[in-house]
Amino acid sequence: MAAAVGSGGGVSSGAPKLYIDRMSQPCRTVVIFCKSAGVPFEEVRTAVSRGDQRKPDFLAVNPLGKLPALQEGSFCLPESAAIMRYLCHTRQVADHWYPSDPQARARVSSALDWHGSTLRVAAMAVVWNRALTLTLGHEGNEAVVTDWALPNLKRALKAIDTVWLRDSPFLAGQHQISIADLLLSCEIEQLCLLDAAAQGPTMDELLRPHAHLRAWLVHVREASAPHYDEVHALLRKARDRLVARQQQQASKL
Repeated sequence: MAAAVGSGGGVSSGAPKLYIDRMSQPCRTVVIFCKSAGVPFEEVRTAVSRGDQRKPDFLAVNPLGKLPALQEGSFCLPESAAIMRYLCHTRQVADHWYPSDPQARARVSSALDWHGSTLRVAAMAVVWNRALTLTLGHEGNEAVVTDWALPNLKRALKAIDTVWLRDSPFLAGQHQISIADLLLSCEIEQLCLLDAAAQGPTMDELLRPHAHLRAWLVHVREASAPHYDEVHALLRKARDRLVARQQQQASKL
Protein backbone atom coordinates (compact mmCIF):
# COMPACT_ATOMS: atom_id res chain seq x y z
CA MET A 1 0.00 0.00 0.00
CA ALA A 2 1.35 3.41 -0.91
CA ALA A 3 2.14 5.68 2.00
CA ALA A 4 -0.18 8.60 2.55
CA VAL A 5 1.40 11.98 1.96
CA GLY A 6 1.11 14.74 4.53
CA SER A 7 -0.68 17.87 3.41
CA GLY A 8 1.20 21.09 2.86
CA GLY A 9 3.32 22.76 0.23
CA GLY A 10 4.79 21.45 -2.97
CA VAL A 11 6.78 18.25 -3.15
CA SER A 12 10.55 18.39 -3.66
CA SER A 13 12.93 15.52 -4.31
CA GLY A 14 16.18 17.43 -3.74
CA ALA A 15 18.63 16.65 -0.97
CA PRO A 16 19.12 19.63 1.37
CA LYS A 17 22.23 20.09 3.45
CA LEU A 18 21.76 19.44 7.14
CA TYR A 19 24.38 20.84 9.52
CA ILE A 20 24.60 18.26 12.28
CA ASP A 21 26.44 17.34 15.46
CA ARG A 22 25.25 13.91 16.53
CA MET A 23 25.97 14.69 20.17
CA SER A 24 23.08 17.14 19.96
CA GLN A 25 19.61 15.84 20.80
CA PRO A 26 17.76 17.96 18.18
CA CYS A 27 20.34 17.07 15.52
CA ARG A 28 19.88 13.36 16.15
CA THR A 29 16.13 13.86 15.90
CA VAL A 30 16.33 15.36 12.42
CA VAL A 31 18.76 12.73 11.14
CA ILE A 32 16.66 9.83 12.45
CA PHE A 33 13.53 11.38 10.94
CA CYS A 34 15.11 11.80 7.51
CA LYS A 35 16.54 8.29 7.49
CA SER A 36 13.31 6.71 8.75
CA ALA A 37 11.00 8.71 6.48
CA GLY A 38 13.16 8.24 3.40
CA VAL A 39 14.08 11.90 2.99
CA PRO A 40 17.41 12.30 1.12
CA PHE A 41 19.86 14.74 2.70
CA GLU A 42 23.53 15.66 2.84
CA GLU A 43 24.90 15.58 6.37
CA VAL A 44 27.45 18.29 7.07
CA ARG A 45 29.25 17.34 10.29
CA THR A 46 29.51 20.43 12.47
CA ALA A 47 31.30 19.91 15.78
CA VAL A 48 30.17 22.07 18.68
CA SER A 49 33.25 20.89 20.60
CA ARG A 50 35.42 22.66 18.00
CA GLY A 51 33.24 25.75 17.92
CA ASP A 52 32.19 25.12 14.31
CA GLN A 53 28.83 26.74 14.99
CA ARG A 54 30.57 30.07 15.62
CA LYS A 55 32.62 30.09 12.40
CA PRO A 56 31.72 32.51 9.59
CA ASP A 57 30.80 29.78 7.10
CA PHE A 58 28.20 28.36 9.44
CA LEU A 59 26.93 31.74 10.64
CA ALA A 60 26.18 32.53 6.99
CA VAL A 61 23.73 29.60 7.12
CA ASN A 62 22.36 30.25 10.60
CA PRO A 63 23.27 33.60 12.16
CA LEU A 64 21.88 32.29 15.45
CA GLY A 65 24.87 29.95 15.68
CA LYS A 66 22.78 26.93 16.67
CA LEU A 67 22.36 23.38 15.37
CA PRO A 68 20.72 21.82 13.49
CA ALA A 69 20.32 23.97 10.40
CA LEU A 70 18.96 23.22 6.94
CA GLN A 71 20.22 24.76 3.71
CA GLU A 72 18.40 24.28 0.42
CA GLY A 73 19.77 26.59 -2.22
CA SER A 74 19.40 30.10 -0.85
CA PHE A 75 16.83 28.96 1.74
CA CYS A 76 18.18 28.38 5.25
CA LEU A 77 16.19 27.19 8.25
CA PRO A 78 17.14 26.69 11.92
CA GLU A 79 15.37 24.72 14.67
CA SER A 80 14.72 20.97 14.57
CA ALA A 81 10.92 21.10 14.82
CA ALA A 82 10.70 23.70 12.06
CA ILE A 83 13.04 21.67 9.85
CA MET A 84 10.98 18.51 10.27
CA ARG A 85 7.71 20.33 9.65
CA TYR A 86 9.19 21.87 6.51
CA LEU A 87 10.37 18.50 5.23
CA CYS A 88 6.95 16.96 5.94
CA HIS A 89 5.38 19.75 3.87
CA THR A 90 7.78 19.53 0.95
CA ARG A 91 8.64 15.82 0.70
CA GLN A 92 6.57 12.70 0.23
CA VAL A 93 6.51 11.26 3.73
CA ALA A 94 3.98 9.02 5.44
CA ASP A 95 1.16 10.98 7.03
CA HIS A 96 1.80 9.67 10.54
CA TRP A 97 4.99 11.72 10.85
CA TYR A 98 3.00 14.98 10.95
CA PRO A 99 -0.68 14.13 10.42
CA SER A 100 -2.79 15.98 7.89
CA ASP A 101 -5.86 15.77 10.13
CA PRO A 102 -6.04 19.20 11.83
CA GLN A 103 -6.71 17.90 15.33
CA ALA A 104 -4.09 15.15 15.16
CA ARG A 105 -1.56 17.63 13.78
CA ALA A 106 -2.39 20.09 16.56
CA ARG A 107 -1.80 17.41 19.19
CA VAL A 108 1.59 16.55 17.70
CA SER A 109 2.45 20.26 17.56
CA SER A 110 1.45 20.67 21.20
CA ALA A 111 3.90 17.94 22.21
CA LEU A 112 6.67 19.64 20.21
CA ASP A 113 5.96 22.97 21.92
CA TRP A 114 5.73 21.39 25.38
CA HIS A 115 9.12 19.76 24.89
CA GLY A 116 10.87 23.06 24.31
CA SER A 117 9.41 24.79 27.34
CA THR A 118 9.51 21.92 29.83
CA LEU A 119 11.42 18.69 29.22
CA ARG A 120 14.31 20.21 27.28
CA VAL A 121 15.22 23.02 29.64
CA ALA A 122 15.15 20.78 32.70
CA ALA A 123 17.00 17.84 31.11
CA MET A 124 19.69 20.09 29.64
CA ALA A 125 20.33 21.77 32.98
CA VAL A 126 20.72 18.45 34.79
CA VAL A 127 22.95 16.85 32.13
CA TRP A 128 25.11 19.95 31.74
CA ASN A 129 25.75 20.51 35.42
CA ARG A 130 26.24 16.89 36.42
CA ALA A 131 27.83 15.28 33.36
CA LEU A 132 29.04 17.58 30.60
CA THR A 133 30.97 19.82 32.98
CA LEU A 134 33.15 16.76 33.67
CA THR A 135 34.46 16.89 30.10
CA LEU A 136 35.44 20.54 30.56
CA GLY A 137 37.05 20.16 33.96
CA HIS A 138 34.52 22.49 35.60
CA GLU A 139 32.22 22.11 38.55
CA GLY A 140 28.53 22.20 37.80
CA ASN A 141 26.01 24.38 39.59
CA GLU A 142 24.57 21.81 41.97
CA ALA A 143 22.11 24.28 43.46
CA VAL A 144 20.46 24.72 40.07
CA VAL A 145 20.14 20.94 39.75
CA THR A 146 18.75 20.17 43.18
CA ASP A 147 16.55 23.24 43.60
CA TRP A 148 15.06 23.52 40.12
CA ALA A 149 16.24 21.33 37.25
CA LEU A 150 15.99 17.84 38.74
CA PRO A 151 12.53 18.33 40.31
CA ASN A 152 11.27 19.77 37.01
CA LEU A 153 12.82 16.93 35.04
CA LYS A 154 11.08 14.38 37.25
CA ARG A 155 7.77 16.19 36.79
CA ALA A 156 8.28 16.26 33.02
CA LEU A 157 8.98 12.52 32.88
CA LYS A 158 5.88 11.85 34.96
CA ALA A 159 3.82 14.02 32.60
CA ILE A 160 5.02 12.03 29.59
CA ASP A 161 4.08 8.80 31.35
CA THR A 162 0.68 9.85 32.68
CA VAL A 163 -0.52 12.53 30.23
CA TRP A 164 1.16 12.35 26.85
CA LEU A 165 1.08 8.52 26.77
CA ARG A 166 -2.19 8.12 28.65
CA ASP A 167 -4.30 6.75 25.77
CA SER A 168 -1.87 5.52 23.12
CA PRO A 169 1.50 3.86 22.53
CA PHE A 170 2.90 7.04 20.97
CA LEU A 171 2.70 10.66 22.09
CA ALA A 172 -0.39 12.85 21.88
CA GLY A 173 -2.90 10.12 21.15
CA GLN A 174 -1.09 8.75 18.10
CA HIS A 175 -0.87 5.06 17.23
CA GLN A 176 2.12 5.48 14.94
CA ILE A 177 5.37 7.35 15.38
CA SER A 178 5.47 11.11 14.76
CA ILE A 179 8.17 13.77 14.72
CA ALA A 180 7.22 14.58 18.33
CA ASP A 181 8.14 11.07 19.45
CA LEU A 182 11.60 11.44 17.97
CA LEU A 183 12.22 14.86 19.48
CA LEU A 184 11.25 13.84 23.01
CA SER A 185 12.90 10.42 22.92
CA CYS A 186 16.21 11.89 21.73
CA GLU A 187 16.07 14.35 24.61
CA ILE A 188 15.54 11.54 27.09
CA GLU A 189 18.35 9.46 25.59
CA GLN A 190 20.78 12.26 26.53
CA LEU A 191 20.15 11.34 30.16
CA CYS A 192 22.44 8.33 29.69
CA LEU A 193 25.34 10.72 30.34
CA LEU A 194 24.14 10.93 33.95
CA ASP A 195 25.47 7.39 34.41
CA ALA A 196 28.88 9.06 34.74
CA ALA A 197 27.79 11.65 37.30
CA ALA A 198 29.29 11.61 40.76
CA GLN A 199 25.83 11.24 42.27
CA GLY A 200 22.46 9.86 41.18
CA PRO A 201 19.96 9.52 39.84
CA THR A 202 21.11 7.64 36.76
CA MET A 203 18.98 7.46 33.63
CA ASP A 204 17.64 4.06 34.66
CA GLU A 205 16.69 5.36 38.10
CA LEU A 206 14.87 8.33 36.57
CA LEU A 207 12.88 6.17 34.16
CA ARG A 208 12.19 3.21 36.44
CA PRO A 209 8.91 4.57 37.93
CA HIS A 210 7.41 5.21 34.47
CA ALA A 211 6.33 1.99 32.76
CA HIS A 212 4.47 3.69 29.91
CA LEU A 213 7.47 5.90 29.14
CA ARG A 214 9.87 2.96 29.11
CA ALA A 215 7.59 0.96 26.80
CA TRP A 216 7.22 4.01 24.54
CA LEU A 217 11.00 4.33 24.16
CA VAL A 218 11.05 0.73 22.93
CA HIS A 219 8.23 1.50 20.46
CA VAL A 220 10.10 4.54 19.12
CA ARG A 221 13.33 2.62 18.75
CA GLU A 222 11.59 -0.22 16.91
CA ALA A 223 9.58 2.13 14.67
CA SER A 224 12.74 3.91 13.54
CA ALA A 225 15.10 0.91 13.41
CA PRO A 226 17.89 0.53 12.48
CA HIS A 227 18.49 4.27 12.31
CA TYR A 228 17.70 5.04 15.97
CA ASP A 229 20.60 2.97 17.30
CA GLU A 230 22.97 3.97 14.51
CA VAL A 231 22.46 7.69 15.09
CA HIS A 232 22.76 7.27 18.87
CA ALA A 233 26.04 5.32 18.63
CA LEU A 234 28.22 8.41 19.18
CA LEU A 235 26.28 9.42 22.30
CA ARG A 236 26.59 5.95 23.78
CA LYS A 237 30.34 5.90 23.13
CA ALA A 238 30.61 9.26 24.90
CA ARG A 239 28.66 7.86 27.82
CA ASP A 240 31.00 4.86 28.06
CA ARG A 241 34.07 7.13 28.01
CA LEU A 242 32.65 9.32 30.77
CA VAL A 243 31.75 6.32 32.92
CA ALA A 244 35.24 4.88 32.48
CA ARG A 245 36.80 8.21 33.46
CA GLN A 246 34.59 8.50 36.53
CA GLN A 247 35.44 4.94 37.61
CA GLN A 248 39.14 5.61 37.14
CA GLN A 249 38.96 8.76 39.23
CA ALA A 250 36.98 6.97 41.94
CA SER A 251 39.57 4.18 42.12
CA LYS A 252 42.25 6.74 42.99
CA LEU A 253 40.40 8.04 46.03
